[in-house]
Amino acid sequence: MIAMIPTESVQEQCVQALALQLAGLRSPEINTLLGTVPTPDELPLELPSGLALYEQELRRYGEEAEAILGRCAELGIGVYPSSSASYPRVVRRRLGAHCPPLIYTLGAHELLGEPRRVAVIGTRMPDGEGLAHVRRVTQELVGRGAIILSGLARGCDAEAHRTCLEIGGRGVAVVATGLDETYPREHAVLQRALLRQGGLVLSEYPPGSSMGRWQFVVRDRLLATLATEVLVVQCGLESGTLHTVRFARRYGVPCFAQQYETYSEVSGGNQWLLREGLAQPHQLLLTPS
Repeated sequence: MIAMIPTESVQEQCVQALALQLAGLRSPEINTLLGTVPTPDELPLELPSGLALYEQELRRYGEEAEAILGRCAELGIGVYPSSSASYPRVVRRRLGAHCPPLIYTLGAHELLGEPRRVAVIGTRMPDGEGLAHVRRVTQELVGRGAIILSGLARGCDAEAHRTCLEIGGRGVAVVATGLDETYPREHAVLQRALLRQGGLVLSEYPPGSSMGRWQFVVRDRLLATLATEVLVVQCGLESGTLHTVRFARRYGVPCFAQQYETYSEVSGGNQWLLREGLAQPHQLLLTPS
């Protein structure tokens, strides 16, 4: 799919949203100003309101925003403001005022409209049994027509993406960087293969964004938001994978976890999720409806 070429109106919204982000405004404030979130009508007091209150910020950061968006155009990155009809509806519905003001994509944006999008996730350091489960469950899900979502991270994420590609499936990678780079770098080949096979790479960060640990937690929130179901294949009790489960449960996304005959340090998170009723046994995910 060719990246969205913004109309003048949408381009203006993109510039405004990015300029306000660069100025330090939070997502709820930006979404309100863009009209993404409905606000009550005010009495016509002929005082400045809305974006007119931020003319200084828009002038100061507008040129930088335009340069970043120009870089997106050069790289073929689609840019979707939260006020646009092309913005992922599920993100706007689940996150409301807290949705990312801008979403950046490479590849098949239409995959976000597919009816079944399963996040297959887990530890960056799975054991052999965990990797075998990733391959098996990914094959079954693709066979049932699911789009495979994951985070392009080492370990379970990468194995889910690779397996999906090997059997002709289509996948979505939700990443914690701008789309001008790949993290980890050794997955650049995997990302290109995903795109060649009609997949999608998606981020809420513009090109040139610096890396921070907190961005992976934000990535996990977006991944959970986009999923129709979340499957934890293998994770420990301290794994960042549990962030995705926490967000999924907050937004009403069904969660499942792989069961093991014997739980170890790398699968203890699965045991805890199942024992506490925070996830259902993974067989239920694969049961035909």
